[in-house]
Amino acid sequence: GYAPDENEALAAHLRRLGYRLAVAAERSLLAGDEARGYNDFFRGRLIFPIRDHLGRLVAFGGRAIAGGEPKYLNSRYTPDFHKSSTLFGLHRAKQELREDGRIVLCEGYLDVIACHRAGIRTACAPLGTAFGLRHAALVKRWADEAVVLFDPDESGRKAALQAARLLEKEGLPVGIALLPVGMDPDDLLRTEGPARLVQAIESPLSPTRFLVAGLLRDWEIKEQTGPKEVPQGFWDEL
Repeated sequence: GYAPDENEALAAHLRRLGYRLAVAAERSLLAGDEARGYNDFFRGRLIFPIRDHLGRLVAFGGRAIAGGEPKYLNSRYTPDFHKSSTLFGLHRAKQELREDGRIVLCEGYLDVIACHRAGIRTACAPLGTAFGLRHAALVKRWADEAVVLFDPDESGRKAALQAARLLEKEGLPVGIALLPVGMDPDDLLRTEGPARLVQAIESPLSPTRFLVAGLLRDWEIKEQTGPKEVPQGFWDEL
């Protein structure tokens, strides 16, 4: 859905329908209180329903449009919703995970949707927060191995390596997909098609190889040179 870039669009709508605005504020649909008045919590954002692993609606997430900040905004914590222990898309992925066993971890809602559109139905994502210990424990509960599919920029690579370390502590085999420069999974799907996205996931690197590949890529960009030939047997030593 879409939240209009207005202060009281939802508040006025709920008031007309006879809902108690205090209850809507408790669930992060609104901000404020009776004394100060109520404003819409999500404004000028694409809205995504967030469900727990049973498929129960527990929160909403909003992605900024036209460069707004923060890029992702989620409902506040409630007794039913904790970002640190929720994976977006898990309720859709869990059946496939029972058969496949390999989870694909993305960074955001649109990346998860892109993967599912490409037939990768075990894709999930943390909710606008760093992948943490609780996420790793949740993955361990549902999967036998993991592929991390984060953005290829510097911050995305650091986050991918951190997620891999936490998953390895849980005893899970982990690979990290290396995407083309400047492309997230949704970009890759739209520009090169589903087969290319599947190929990236089917040929992940070990965390060590991923780290080295990222350093080599940074050097190539900095020096404005073409790809360098890696010496024969180089990867075998890692």
